[in-house]
Amino acid sequence: MGPKYLKGFAAEPDCHSPWETIQQARNGCSMTPEIMTQLRRLSHSGKLTFHEQCEVVGVRWENSRWTVDCSGEETLFVDRIWLATDTKLDITAEPMFKEMLETHPIEIVKGLPVLDKHLRWLGCELFVIGGLAALQVRPVARNLSGARMACDRIIPAIVKSSIALSPAIISQQSLVISE
Repeated sequence: MGPKYLKGFAAEPDCHSPWETIQQARNGCSMTPEIMTQLRRLSHSGKLTFHEQCEVVGVRWENSRWTVDCSGEETLFVDRIWLATDTKLDITAEPMFKEMLETHPIEIVKGLPVLDKHLRWLGCELFVIGGLAALQVRPVARNLSGARMACDRIIPAIVKSSIALSPAIISQQSLVISE
């Protein structure tokens, strides 16, 4: 998902409309083509079996092997497990943000917080990156390129006192600088 592909997402006027588009662009989870090629080779040689769409409901280590219980009552007995999973992001389900949501309520769209253009939690100096910043960073939020994009948005808000929200933070920065 390079800059050319992301132009359409940048043109979205608000964070409500791109949520579905972000989900479609991510297309679930992903692996690098190199890893997928290696896995396919192992599958063709009979050393690996794919169990796509197997929703794991339980895993146990028994007799030096894994017992994997899948929905639909399928049970697998395997030596190794390679999971290609996607994470459902929901900031309201994250214990770390519980107090923050109580003290600084924020608009949430499908589990994702609506941040300002600097990826700042509205009303305070908390910056969010990764998948939880997907409404602003778009589909690449969980990738390395998304981390770079997030840094490009956050750094100006940290280093430019004119963009900082809190006068206390600006004066603390001044105190630290003057020491």
